[in-house]
Amino acid sequence: MNQIAKLLENYNPDNFFVVQIGAHDGITVDPISENVKNKGWKGLFVEPVDYLFKRLKDNYKGYDNLLFENSVIYSRTGYVDFYEFPEESETDKEFPFGSCMGSVLPAFGSVAHNKLKYSATKKQYFAMTFSDLVIKHKVKDIDLLQIDTEGYDGELICSIDFNLVRPKFIRYEDKHTDNVYNKKLTNVSSRDTIEYLIKNNYSVSDIDNGYDRVCVCNKVYNNTKIT
Repeated sequence: MNQIAKLLENYNPDNFFVVQIGAHDGITVDPISENVKNKGWKGLFVEPVDYLFKRLKDNYKGYDNLLFENSVIYSRTGYVDFYEFPEESETDKEFPFGSCMGSVLPAFGSVAHNKLKYSATKKQYFAMTFSDLVIKHKVKDIDLLQIDTEGYDGELICSIDFNLVRPKFIRYEDKHTDNVYNKKLTNVSSRDTIEYLIKNNYSVSDIDNGYDRVCVCNKVYNNTKIT
């Protein structure tokens, strides 16, 4: 059972709403797609890469009440550089998930980057802030915020105005946060991110799968400690 499944065992409200930033194609190494399809979750799915966005919408075809956004979520609004790997990188037998590695950050020397035979292509995509996103789609309440942005997760979280909307649960990838911070590609460390979440009344888990942390708003479970 993954972290989210454990955390949500006793939390299953009607009209569960998820916001997924870095939704990819809605299938590949996706931690929430089965719940969206089997439990009837509603949600907003964000993916900037055009060919992945098309597949994302196709893979959720027929599921009602889902929203989609083909943009980068960033600390400011406007066009930004985005680094993506070609679709054919998915056929690389040494590392078949190259298309999962798109980011506003250039390749930063992770083990996965070193295995790829392909170079990232720099493109310009429209970016909006998290506040822009929820205002545009009229999102008032979020049960789960799922983030996987290949190194940018910490900076994205620290740009969120939790007074506008406060997700009950957050799951984000923290594996690369200190790596990119130490390379001066971002402005926040793993500790900075955790402290920002704690300041905004979240409990933050350890990393137990090598990649991700799970956070719970203390107002949900009355200061429940999560590990």
